[in-house]
Amino acid sequence: MTPFQQIVDIGYHMILPIVTLTMLSIGGLMRYTRTNMLEVLNSDYIRTARAKGLSEQVVINKHAFRNTLIPLVSYMSYLLPAMFGGSLITETLFQIPGIGYVSYTAIIRGDIPFAMFYSTFLIILTVVSLIVADIMYAVVDPRVRAN
Repeated sequence: MTPFQQIVDIGYHMILPIVTLTMLSIGGLMRYTRTNMLEVLNSDYIRTARAKGLSEQVVINKHAFRNTLIPLVSYMSYLLPAMFGGSLITETLFQIPGIGYVSYTAIIRGDIPFAMFYSTFLIILTVVSLIVADIMYAVVDPRVRAN
């Protein structure tokens, strides 16, 4: 196979694992977004914006969705560490030689140092995701910025 054909073949075989990893994350994110959006749309300031004569698109995009983003940042901060945790199962199921599969085989073989590394890696990834979420709070909600 030529190098281009190899890349196409790898991409073809990665479709199902990628769909498997992202489907649960996207489903939960969409459900959480819908719940928060419905809660925000019943707020008084949304009724006020509609009463002022703003179009529905402006009300939803500028007023409602901006306030929906605040809880979504909290939810999305755990998506990356959860994907790495889910990759352990997905890579094992599809026999993909990634960090999830390697950590699974290390745990099965009793390789304690690598299992500790993988746990530490997930902890560091969680902490970094939470720091990024704190920074994103300042981007989404200007009231959070420090003076």
